[in-house]
Amino acid sequence: MSTESIEASGVVTSANVTSDVSVVTTTHTDQRTGGPAMGQRILDIRNFSVDYGWGEGAVRAVNNVDLHLNRSTVLGIAGESGSGKSTLVYGFTRLLRAPGVIAGGEALFNLQSEDGTDIIVDLVTASEKELRKVRWSNISVVLQSALSALNPVLRVGTQFEQVLKTHRRDMSKADRRARTVELLALVGLNEDRLRRYPHELSGGQRQRVMIALALALDPQLVIMDEPTTALDVVTQREIISKLFELRSRFGFAMIFITHDLSLLVELADEIVVMYAGEIVERASAQALYDTPRHPYTLGLLNSFPPMHGVRTELTGIPGSPPDLAQLPTGCNFNPRCPYAMERCLKESPSLADLGEDGRSVACWLHSGDAGVVVPVELRRTGKGKREPAPMPVKRDVS
Repeated sequence: MSTESIEASGVVTSANVTSDVSVVTTTHTDQRTGGPAMGQRILDIRNFSVDYGWGEGAVRAVNNVDLHLNRSTVLGIAGESGSGKSTLVYGFTRLLRAPGVIAGGEALFNLQSEDGTDIIVDLVTASEKELRKVRWSNISVVLQSALSALNPVLRVGTQFEQVLKTHRRDMSKADRRARTVELLALVGLNEDRLRRYPHELSGGQRQRVMIALALALDPQLVIMDEPTTALDVVTQREIISKLFELRSRFGFAMIFITHDLSLLVELADEIVVMYAGEIVERASAQALYDTPRHPYTLGLLNSFPPMHGVRTELTGIPGSPPDLAQLPTGCNFNPRCPYAMERCLKESPSLADLGEDGRSVACWLHSGDAGVVVPVELRRTGKGKREPAPMPVKRDVS
């Protein structure tokens, strides 16, 4: 995709974020809401919803999601295909194509200026002109398919040249060349790759080029949309290691989207699990891996083989994700949940704090009601090494 075509679609941004942008500047109090300042929080999403379509035929793909991200941390978003992971991210960055529409909520981006002042930008209400001054310069996205994202008829070097020439107009041609070589070195690629076309590179090399392009303007938030999809496990490991190294070096915040929880455990500080457009569990990466609290999270963990320990048969999750146009009554996961109770068929649980160091879960098993016995695999304390806990057979509670 050329710089001109990206500009037309509203993706290219300016390096100067403070000019001509309607923002709220705050150092102590968020003047927009009257509440406490976001401080170290770089992103705050509140009651955010996304629909596909309009009117009575609209389908709710993301439903009243609350999400926050602190600076210099990595947030993983996990779930099966169709769970709303990418829709959520493309929604609050306003990159969602029709018929996707934002149905409600707000997404506050806390841009920190060079003097340390917090500049709050509401990504939902910002104009396209305002968004162009935030995207890429401060929020960049690494798309899922690097071969589709890169322009197939332009050499790699030309694509870097276009980005830097558009956003860093004060840079000389020699400086742009030096910066491009530096960016490639950061992701472990040689300078000779600049003369290649995207189809002449391997899948892993193309993904590295995309990561280098995303970091070209030193963004404060980098979004990775399944960057290791379709790559072999060795290349996946190389990409993850490189991302971890770059994040540790530059300190940017990251949102990493994937269906593979095993990747997030190594990379993320916190993990959010989504199902049918809603968050069903949020916890620190290690806590979620060691002691899952939601049956869906347990099923995802059992869908991938452990790297160490005794070989066990993978159980996975029976059934398929629900049709968003015809969601089940009660908890969305109840048709596939082996622990479903009568209440699960009638009432939908809300995301609630469990009092376990910031962990929250949406499941009636943890409601604290008398007589509800939490299965042992969903109430572990985390002491000792986690062993695979197979999902029981789905019971008929109808």
